[in-house]
Amino acid sequence: MAARHALRLGGWLALPVATTSLGAIAGPIPALIGLTGGFLALLYGALWLPRAAHSAFDRGRHRAARRRYRLLGATAVSAVRERAALLSRIGCLVAEHRADAAEQLLARIDVADLDAAERAVWLNNRACLAIERDPAAALALIEEASALRPDVAAVQHTRAQALLGVGRLDEAIAVLDALRSPDLPRALEADRCRDLARAWERKGQPEYAADYAARAQLMSAP
Repeated sequence: MAARHALRLGGWLALPVATTSLGAIAGPIPALIGLTGGFLALLYGALWLPRAAHSAFDRGRHRAARRRYRLLGATAVSAVRERAALLSRIGCLVAEHRADAAEQLLARIDVADLDAAERAVWLNNRACLAIERDPAAALALIEEASALRPDVAAVQHTRAQALLGVGRLDEAIAVLDALRSPDLPRALEADRCRDLARAWERKGQPEYAADYAARAQLMSAP
């Protein structure tokens, strides 16, 4: 694996040189065009593509985000970046309710290789997949993730959903209320409001539930 990543890194670094050399055969203008194109390709892979993938995910465009994360993984120059892209792809599949595909990718990951932040993401994905069929197991998984990364909004949101699943409504509401922030991605804010609507409905407060349902619909609008 290390050799594969080294080859990829060499390829990225050699790209501007290669395009410049090819352009130089035809003259200075093609050489300049080649150099510019090589650096633009480098910037695309190093800067634009990761931001575009994260932005698509935050807006709820999970299919587009998944394609970009897949490309990031295919061009990653380190095992850490490749794992990050894979974990993000799994998150997209979870959001798309494609549990079987998500499970297949999770099985490719050796948990022993993960650091604390990566393990928190892995546990979060596992918990999301377990919430509907076994909310108690999901809660155990997400409590472990929360202990590792209590600052991650997505982890706390999954924790709230697991608490809802086991009927601990007041705790779920407290976690969801604590998540409120102007910096929360739009898609996550819509989910937060939707879950608060569910929680208040189950507590017999239809007015609160209707208010949060309306907020969720507003946040979900294009």
